[in-house]
Amino acid sequence: MHTATRAAARGLTMTYRRGTESRSVLRGIELDVPAAGVTAITGPSGSGKSTLLFCLAGLERTDRGQVELLGLDPARARPGRMARLYREQVGFVFQDYHLIPYLSARRNVELPGLLGRRRGTPSIARTALEDMGLGDHASVQASRLSGGQQQRVALARVLAQSPAVIFADEPTGALDSTASALVLRTLRARADQGAAVVLVTHDPEAAAIADRVLELRDGELTTAGAR
Repeated sequence: MHTATRAAARGLTMTYRRGTESRSVLRGIELDVPAAGVTAITGPSGSGKSTLLFCLAGLERTDRGQVELLGLDPARARPGRMARLYREQVGFVFQDYHLIPYLSARRNVELPGLLGRRRGTPSIARTALEDMGLGDHASVQASRLSGGQQQRVALARVLAQSPAVIFADEPTGALDSTASALVLRTLRARADQGAAVVLVTHDPEAAAIADRVLELRDGELTTAGAR
């Protein structure tokens, strides 16, 4: 992987099989994620965008090919090393949030920092929630928040760790226009500060903040546009 990249894919191939039927989702994907900036991945529903994002983040294995993430091959690195990487340098915003429902918004955001014994975690978490417009909801149990609020808590949890790489799967999918604009401004600002942001989206406004827009269609990536 070139030193100017944070993540790279080489020859990624993925085929889903069900019974006697098979469907190629990724066909020899080649991709370099720059060291800073926003890369947006678009494409039709079911085209494999989320699968590609999970593979780039080392969260899903492919049939063939290789991924490098911050200089590591997730398929070969020791679990402890990858856990530390996810805790300290890589953030992933899931479509279904992955919050702990019985914890408050604040505790959900604090948890990675507390597990990593990071100094200043309560203050950092408070600021991250305020940046997402959720300062008044910090004490609310996650299960009692709306879908859009949970999505912003999930993003605040990632941002509180100041990761070098941020993967976001439809980060504006559950948001109204005001909250969506806030999230996109925040992601753009993090990229401008030196983070590599990779997002999957159907939202034209989300794609508009990207430095590079790639379309996944029929298992292959093409350049769809640029900022």
